[in-house]
Amino acid sequence: MSAIAPASLDASSTVRIAADPRSKFLLLLVANVILMTSGSGHVVWLVLVVAAILAAVDLRARLAAGLVALSVLFWFAAGLPRLWHHGAAVVVGVVAYWLLRFGLSIALGTWFISSTRVSELTASASDMRMPRVLTTPLAVLFRFLPVVIDETKGVMEAMSLRGYTGSYLWRHPVDGVEKLVVPVLTACARIADELSAAALIRGLGVSGRPTLVDKPRFRTADAALLGLSLILLVYRYWGAKP
Repeated sequence: MSAIAPASLDASSTVRIAADPRSKFLLLLVANVILMTSGSGHVVWLVLVVAAILAAVDLRARLAAGLVALSVLFWFAAGLPRLWHHGAAVVVGVVAYWLLRFGLSIALGTWFISSTRVSELTASASDMRMPRVLTTPLAVLFRFLPVVIDETKGVMEAMSLRGYTGSYLWRHPVDGVEKLVVPVLTACARIADELSAAALIRGLGVSGRPTLVDKPRFRTADAALLGLSLILLVYRYWGAKP
């Protein structure tokens, strides 16, 4: 069954930061809280550096370079009203201001999902004695999203082979969206059935606590991520003000 193929569901084998999911999630939470609070302009670039380093180490250097380029572009666009006193410049500046912050949040979230294996996530949740009503949907979500992305890529490749790309999408946008959405929804329904069967086979519905083969433990990478979280907090609230 394609929905339970390990290559599509788990994190890439090239992941180098072997950290506990709890440490990763704490860094993600701290960065998102800081980015979405007022007066965070002076710490955005520190978050960008952290996100770019994590993306380069755990994902691809090309993704990190693209993140930096887009962030610089949004930063210049956000400062456009200072140079051009016009209503359009204000609109562009406000949109770019929030795109910069949401873009960094999405980048860190992508790193968290891509670098975290489902088995690690469930083991950490079980070690914290989290209720099954929270851990089971989270585990299914982590398995569902990568497969849906793969299915969407496959549908887009099939559309490209049949010529439904380029100018066709501009001339027939509704038809193009229909040709993309309908197969993806059909694939999602099939994937949901396969994941339900896989969940029953793996015993996600049992009442007792599972036995942890690889129990989570505190590593050097966890100390580094916790240190980064602390640095972001200290620099945000006690560092240089904008």
